[in-house]
Amino acid sequence: MRSIIVPVSDDKGLHSRVEAALDIARAASGHITFLYGTPVGQYVAVDPFGGAYALATELDAAAALAKDREAMLRERLDGEDIGWDFVDAAGFSEDVTVRHSRLADIVVDSAPPRTGHDADDAASHIAHLSMTASCPVFAIPPEAKNLDCTGKAVVAWNGSESAGRALRAAVPLLGFAESVQLVTIGAAPEQFPAEAAASYLSRHGIHPEIVERERHGRPETIMHDLLDQQQAAYLVMGAFGHSRMREAVFGGFTQHFVQNSPVPVLMMH
Repeated sequence: MRSIIVPVSDDKGLHSRVEAALDIARAASGHITFLYGTPVGQYVAVDPFGGAYALATELDAAAALAKDREAMLRERLDGEDIGWDFVDAAGFSEDVTVRHSRLADIVVDSAPPRTGHDADDAASHIAHLSMTASCPVFAIPPEAKNLDCTGKAVVAWNGSESAGRALRAAVPLLGFAESVQLVTIGAAPEQFPAEAAASYLSRHGIHPEIVERERHGRPETIMHDLLDQQQAAYLVMGAFGHSRMREAVFGGFTQHFVQNSPVPVLMMH
C-alpha cells in the first residue's frame, strides 16, 4: 500500500487519520497524498440575464484556507521520512476523493463520531465512499491515536465478492500483522469457504487462523465482541452485501461497523 490518499477537511477525525496514514506509510514505505476539495461551483454567481461570474473574495478565502491546511500538515510532517504531497482540487471533497482513488492503493478516512449532530452525515459519507471508491477505504475512529500495522488483524469472511475484494486489497497490510484471523459466523460459505481464503493468503506468505462462530444472535454483535476479546488492531470486511438502503433502514453488518466499530475498518464493495 504505497499510494495512500487522505481527504483533508475541517473535522475532528483529521488528526487520527493523518496518524493512521503515517503508520501505513512507515510500514509500507508509502507516499501520502493529502486531498483538499474546493467546491468552486459554490463561488460562482449567476445574474438574471444568464451571465455567470466568480465571487473573487470567496475564492480567495477558500484558497487561503487550503494554504492553511497545507501549512498545518507541513508542520506535522516536518522531520518525518515520508513522501507526501498536497493537492487542492476543484470539487466537493467526496467527489475529489473518488476521482483520485483510481490510482491509489487505499483511502484513509474517518469513521463517524459515536454521537453528535454530524454523526449521521459522516456515516453516510463513509458508506458512500466505500461503495464508489476504486480502492479500499480505511475508516479510522476519530478517537484513535494510531494504527498498529503489526497488531492482530481480523478478516470477516463470508465468501462474497466484496469480501474477496477486501481480502485481496488488504494483502500488503496483512503481511505486517502479528496474526491474522479469518472469521466466519454461521454456516460456512459453500463455494468459497474460509479454507479457500486461507490458501490464497498462504501464497502471499500469510498463514491465518480460521475461526468459526455459531450464529446465536446478530452476526455484527458476535463480531464486535470477538474484536474486543482479541484486542484486534483492525478489521477487514466486504462492504454492503445487501443494498445500502436496506442496511440503513433495517440495520446490517456493514452499517453497524460503519457507525460503531471498536477498531479501524478496511472496507471494499
